[in-house]
Parts: sequence; structure tokens; C-alpha cells
Amino acid sequence: MTEATLANYQQQEASMTLKEGLEEYYQRNQNLISPDNCDNPEVTKLFKRHDIIHVLFGCSTSLHDETLADTWTIFGSTIKLREYFGYLNYSETTDILKQIQVSSIIRETLGAIPDVFKVIGRCRKMPKKWNWADYEAYLNYSLKELRDEYGIQILATGS
Repeated sequence: MTEATLANYQQQEASMTLKEGLEEYYQRNQNLISPDNCDNPEVTKLFKRHDIIHVLFGCSTSLHDETLADTWTIFGSTIKLREYFGYLNYSETTDILKQIQVSSIIRETLGAIPDVFKVIGRCRKMPKKWNWADYEAYLNYSLKELRDEYGIQILATGS
């Protein structure tokens, strides 16, 4: 995929703020879980943190990029594995997974393995991990500033 076909937030040197990147991400993905369509504040908080990962690390919502966003989350943020797997305790998460064919999940996950290893390598080079729970303090920072500070080299795979 060429950089011209990527969303602005997916550009390594994006000058937009994290907040603006999140707005673009939501504009491009209007069917995501949000406070407007979810009554559980814990679920909306969890998904917003996940959406921030998509923006910060330049991932789309394709199954391939969802695999990469999960990898960035586990290896590039401060989330604990127990908390990460806590996602599966929410019906909203399992409902999303039920909508996707198992064969598609398996195919896309296996196809993403080379990129997963690239992401793990990039996470290992980060001087510090992204603070999973404290994104609000960074909403007005540019994506370029944050990526420079955290040593994030996004892996642009397209949309």
C-alpha cells in the first residue's frame, strides 16, 4: 500500500494530534463501540484505549491490522496480560468475534505472522511502553511527537 492511500493518522510523520487522529479514525469507522451505542462504561473505556492503540501505532480495522494492534498492545503498552484477556469477558467483545468467520480469523492471523514478528521487534526497540490507561494526558500531542518520544515505527499495511 502506498502512503497516499493510508489515513492521515497512519502516516509515520503525522502532525495531527492524537485527538485529531482519533477523530479521523472514528470518522472512517463509524460502526465502532462508543458511548453512543454502549451502556457499559467499562466496555467503552476499554475500547477507547484500544482505539487509541490503532491511532498511535497506525493500524486500520482490517483483521490483519487488528492482529497487529493486539500485538502492539501486548508488547508496546503497559497493559497486563490478565487485563488484556479480560476483553473476552465482555459480551460486546464476544459478539464482535461471533460476527467474523473462524476461517477468516485463522487465515488473517496466520497471514499476519511475519508482521507480528516485525511489530514485536519494533516494540523491543521502544525506549518506553505506551501507558495504556493514561492516554488522556497525550491527546493534544502530535502523533509525530508521541511516536518520536516512544520510538514507535509504525508498520503501514494499508486499510
